[in-house]
Amino acid sequence: MTHIFSYIDSLLKSAGMSETAIKPLSTMIAALAAIMAAVLFYYALQILSVRINSRIKKSKTDIDDLLLSPKIIKAISLLATSFLIGWLLPGLACHYPESVKAINKSCRVLNISAVAYLLILESNAFCEFLRQRNAQRAGVLVIRNILETLICAVVVLLVISTILNRDIAYVVSALGAMAAVLMLVFKDSILGMIAGIRLSLNGMLKEQDWIIVPKYNADGRVEDVSLTTVKVRNWDKSISTIPPHALMSEGFINKQRMLDLGVRQIKRTFYVDINSVRSLTPGEYEPFVGKEWSEGLDFERNVINLTLFRKWLRKFMLSHPRIAESSDALPMQVFVRELPATPTGLPIEIFFFVKCPDWEEFEELQADFIDEVTAAFPDFHLRLYQTLASLHS
Repeated sequence: MTHIFSYIDSLLKSAGMSETAIKPLSTMIAALAAIMAAVLFYYALQILSVRINSRIKKSKTDIDDLLLSPKIIKAISLLATSFLIGWLLPGLACHYPESVKAINKSCRVLNISAVAYLLILESNAFCEFLRQRNAQRAGVLVIRNILETLICAVVVLLVISTILNRDIAYVVSALGAMAAVLMLVFKDSILGMIAGIRLSLNGMLKEQDWIIVPKYNADGRVEDVSLTTVKVRNWDKSISTIPPHALMSEGFINKQRMLDLGVRQIKRTFYVDINSVRSLTPGEYEPFVGKEWSEGLDFERNVINLTLFRKWLRKFMLSHPRIAESSDALPMQVFVRELPATPTGLPIEIFFFVKCPDWEEFEELQADFIDEVTAAFPDFHLRLYQTLASLHS
């Protein structure tokens, strides 16, 4: 570089430039030449990367498509260019030796940043590779965030160490004295990291799970899990953000297992007017005698209309064309239960599963079923509860 400056200086002197103008002008010319060299070097690497990308795409494995993606190849080109700049820039201070230290520090910071950028891209690519092969994707998302946080923390320490011209151990010890302040500043990140690890290790949550968190008005699909937030896209297309540690401390409902099985739950409570519950006369219960669902009932004794209705309702549920099949390993409960009486009537709750994962189709199927059950109450001489105001309106 000294020979280059000598040559430029001699050219400027022969052109009649003054001594005071030669130094800044020759430095500027050398800087422009260095910038052009760096740009040409970068674009040469880009041309080479096109061939590399074409060969990577032709390979039979998938991992190289992620770990050597076009974005990562570009980051490698940037890293190589930053090293070239770090080699060229100090030489530009030939006429200004007092600025060499500042230039060297700047080059180190540039190189550290370029390495960190490449490492973050590689860690994201590796996590994406794991994500494509792992159903428990929330764990991969947490690993991604932890790796990014560690890389950024190391970069910050190295940059501070470079700027202060101190050993990194000194910087770490100085930050250790500020541990209480750091704990306060990064409290949510630390709690989120621990909660995210627990969520992933226990298989409690993964991306695209359907979860319900009433306190945060969240009811929808998990879109992202980071160190500080779990992002949920609700069914009304709004977004709810929840701290991961809140899910661990306050709990949530995960309905994804139900959808993975291709089933949905029909759970509804009917409030029967208590005044309509009574014994049936022989003429009233005669249409039900001999029905398959009424076997086991003693029609010679007192027959209660609500008892008959519950027996019919259970049989009606079991005969539903879309009812989910039960097994010993995975029972699909079907029951009709009578809950304690309330001021609004006697609750009769139904509960069973149907094979209908599609939301819109399920709502239509559920509505049809509820309509049929509601229309059947008068057949058993029963009434659903209604307030007096609604009856007189």
